[in-house]
Amino acid sequence: MTDRTTVYHSFQRSRRRTLRALAARNLVGRPMRTGALLAVVTILALAFFGGTMLTMNLNTGMASMERRLGADLMVVPQNTAQKAEALLTDGNPSTFYFTKDIADEVKKADGIEQASEQTYIASLAAECCAEKLQIIGYDPSTDFVIEPWVASQFDGTLEDGQMIAGANVNVSTDGTVELYGHKWPVVAQLASTGTSLDNSVFINLDTVPQMVEASAKVAKRVMPAEYADKAVSTVLIKVSEGYSAETVSENIKRLDSRFSDLGYVYPGGVTATTKTALNALVAYLTVFVAAIWMMGIIVLLAVFAASVNERKREFASLRILGATRGMLAGILLRESALIGLIGGVFGVGLASLAIFPFSALIGKQLQLPYLQASVPAVLAIMALTLVCSVAIGVAGSLAVLVRIGRPEAYLTLREGE
Repeated sequence: MTDRTTVYHSFQRSRRRTLRALAARNLVGRPMRTGALLAVVTILALAFFGGTMLTMNLNTGMASMERRLGADLMVVPQNTAQKAEALLTDGNPSTFYFTKDIADEVKKADGIEQASEQTYIASLAAECCAEKLQIIGYDPSTDFVIEPWVASQFDGTLEDGQMIAGANVNVSTDGTVELYGHKWPVVAQLASTGTSLDNSVFINLDTVPQMVEASAKVAKRVMPAEYADKAVSTVLIKVSEGYSAETVSENIKRLDSRFSDLGYVYPGGVTATTKTALNALVAYLTVFVAAIWMMGIIVLLAVFAASVNERKREFASLRILGATRGMLAGILLRESALIGLIGGVFGVGLASLAIFPFSALIGKQLQLPYLQASVPAVLAIMALTLVCSVAIGVAGSLAVLVRIGRPEAYLTLREGE
């Protein structure tokens, strides 16, 4: 009796192993149907992972930009407001300036808590980068925008002739960046912000004349020599409590009639405009991904439902061999889970190849702050995509399972004999 029981259980285990192996064999044995299902799931996974990563990276970039815009008001030369706004987001490097005497007068207006000067120079195409760099001269002693950001990477004093490099600047192995035929020592490289600041280098204001002279030796001088030590591109202002940026700008204009022609940039407004554009793009992405998934689910249901008639003989043969409805359901669920998992891996892989190596290009084309999300966040989205892919594959097979579970299913299977 014991021997019979052992043989019986051994037979049952062998049969279950055979039925489990059938799932993989069925997928390999029907390449057309398997390929079609894999293609649908791959597209769904690609759309979900790609759309989610783009949305997450844009939101991360936006949050970074908001943290970096520490000024309430920027005062810039006449007709340069758009260039200054572009520097806050992701525009082309620019050179523009007025003189220090104007900056000193501007800082006398009522409602100013802090003020600091910056000078902008657009370099030539440099060996360190595929494109031109934005050179930003600033005063570490008065700065309240860049210094807090720099402090997380560099706690020393930025000496004359030294520079701090943005995240996208390629620093040579000897710790320098070559600009205008001169090698400038780099004392620190900053973390990525997802904005044009990543393609910038920072020098103190006393180094600006050196940079101007270096440009004259190898190319066209970036500004006349007499302006090199007194050029100011912007006065960054933090307004006092109880004042608005607009009120302070009006106070500046009342100081001198010439100041009415200056440009006034409100970083808060730039942030709001950028956020509006970002929200619109995210909404479009959400609708697109949702539409892709709706169509994909319909296609999967249609393919799985049609497979019932195609596989009647297969199901009938398995029932004759002793397979129960539960075993048939197990085979179908394994097939659909495998399709979901493999399709999910393909989709995540293809989306990754399109997103991760081209982050800088994507940010540039979108003209929006774009910053790669953290590794844990990316891994979490990858795992969620695979779970959703498997779930959608399993859900697609439920239509078949419902039909097999009906009382008349046996008659349907008998037709296949």
